[in-house]
Amino acid sequence: MFPAPGGSPYGVLVARDVPVPMRDGARLATDVYRPAIGADPAPGRFPVVLARTPYDKTSPLALGGLVDALVPRGFVVAAQDLRGRHASEGLGDYFHVANPREGEDGFDAIEWLAAQPWSNGRIGTTGSSHAGTVQVVAALHRPPHLAAVWPDVAPTDLHAHCCREGGAMALHMFAALFLHAHDAQELRSDARGRAVVHRAMERMPELVRELRTFEPGASPLAPVPGLERVFFDYWRRGADDDFWRQECCAPDRYLDRHAAVPALWTGGWYDPFSAATTGCFQGLSGRVPCARLVMGPWTHGGMRNGASWAGDVDFGPAAAWGSDRYDAERTAWFERWLAGARNGIETGPPVRIFVMGGGSGRRTAEGRLDHGGAWRDEFAWPIPAARPVEFFLRAGGRLTRERPP
Repeated sequence: MFPAPGGSPYGVLVARDVPVPMRDGARLATDVYRPAIGADPAPGRFPVVLARTPYDKTSPLALGGLVDALVPRGFVVAAQDLRGRHASEGLGDYFHVANPREGEDGFDAIEWLAAQPWSNGRIGTTGSSHAGTVQVVAALHRPPHLAAVWPDVAPTDLHAHCCREGGAMALHMFAALFLHAHDAQELRSDARGRAVVHRAMERMPELVRELRTFEPGASPLAPVPGLERVFFDYWRRGADDDFWRQECCAPDRYLDRHAAVPALWTGGWYDPFSAATTGCFQGLSGRVPCARLVMGPWTHGGMRNGASWAGDVDFGPAAAWGSDRYDAERTAWFERWLAGARNGIETGPPVRIFVMGGGSGRRTAEGRLDHGGAWRDEFAWPIPAARPVEFFLRAGGRLTRERPP
């Protein structure tokens, strides 16, 4: 139980690890945050925002400040551990992003929430990275009560722009698998397996150089068989075959099946999945009632952590959002589409992009290059006036328009 913030009639009442049933009988643990008056649930029916995550539903990464932002305003917020992760059932069913039941699980979770007596039957989804991908996969199954989505920095084609960027395996995905292995359900009672995974995480640079020597059953991911299996798929499947074409691995190939609900996509120019973000917005424009795109000068987590810089370059204070801004924007989005607020969120240009450049070129107090930049609204993506320009790598680390000999 959390008290009501100043000016709000509602506090927050949370039910932990509610077992939400899936169609095959597995139960996915879900924390449900409801509006409360005193120590009791508030009467009435409320819109619901759902976040489904592999990263532990109790962590700040899963929800950020969404509970504090939405529940006092009359929303229910639900956070769910994916199948085979943390408190959910489904031991052995988790294969990183390549989970074949993901669409069905998302559908079942949304429809369960819609059927509860405290729900108004309008469900929105939110989440970043993997938690953005699962939104898109669920939307392909068109749950009748899905009303709006907000995928953030979501990889939506593992072969094209996640695991095999440019054809070769993206080595950061090898490291990423250990983020899912170190707390895997399979290792809860396996101290030896945990030690293997932890030692591997400590010597990741050496492991990358040893990749060619790994064989199934003898890799550092062997203690978690599902993740080891998907690693060898990522590592050895160079061709764009049926594995990569599964809807869980490439939901952006099936956008013609996406639910006709408002969709807002956010990403960063320095995010590894920027092409996914802009491509899915482009693919849904004209297919859904309201498609929106926001692209900042951010890395994978830059929008949420409030960074105004990427690497050694700073883009100025206008570039910084942070969790407070993100939660305020999400509140306005879901109030419009789940609660019927007439806040004008659907009016105006559908595209907000941060155009980099125009700074002083000097070093900031933190030693970064003052590159500058400003936000700009556009009515389409790609921008109609844009033209592709070829640049060529040259000796000395230069880029030029001149083709090398």
